[in-house]
Amino acid sequence: MRCKAEGDGHMAVADDHRTGYSAVFLLAAIAVAAPVLAQDAGAERPSTNSRAWWFHVPDGHLALGAGMTYQYDGSKGTDLGAATWTSSEDHYELAAFRFLTAQTRHRDPPAEPNWIFEASRRWRLHWNLIDHSGMDLFFGAGAAYITKTDYLNGSNWNFAEQMGWRFPKQSSGGRLEFAIRHVSNAGLKKPDRGEDFLTLAYVF
Repeated sequence: MRCKAEGDGHMAVADDHRTGYSAVFLLAAIAVAAPVLAQDAGAERPSTNSRAWWFHVPDGHLALGAGMTYQYDGSKGTDLGAATWTSSEDHYELAAFRFLTAQTRHRDPPAEPNWIFEASRRWRLHWNLIDHSGMDLFFGAGAAYITKTDYLNGSNWNFAEQMGWRFPKQSSGGRLEFAIRHVSNAGLKKPDRGEDFLTLAYVF
């Protein structure tokens, strides 16, 4: 019984550390974004089209790609497929992620393959060096729906954060996009270890 209690204590500490890492990631992303969000709002050209933003969604960009999860405690991750749609000015993102195999951790039931559907607002971060390179650095936040709850996420509805880079246009006109993503419910319902994953996609 003592060994089991000690083991459970170690698992709880690991979960606390993971929650702390996620919080640090979010705070770091906000800290990076904060100094340039105002500049982002002022630097973008006002649209000459008076239509509401949702009319521009069909004029956006489809992206298809793949990715992988990563865990801080050595858990077995999984590969995933990604499909996203960003508005014409890259202010909004709709995304679907399919986790292909089960994710496992010692003593926990496996997290079965599932879907995450996400909608986020994006902000482009303007720095002269980055702007001159043709690369876009962005930060985003929004909501995500997970089709199955498990030891990673105890609720279907979650918060979504992302930070990524969209590389200069290719000769074909498309672009590559790399993003670091996190989905969790901010501790509103346990368990809440969260889902951390990386995506690489081709933007058409």
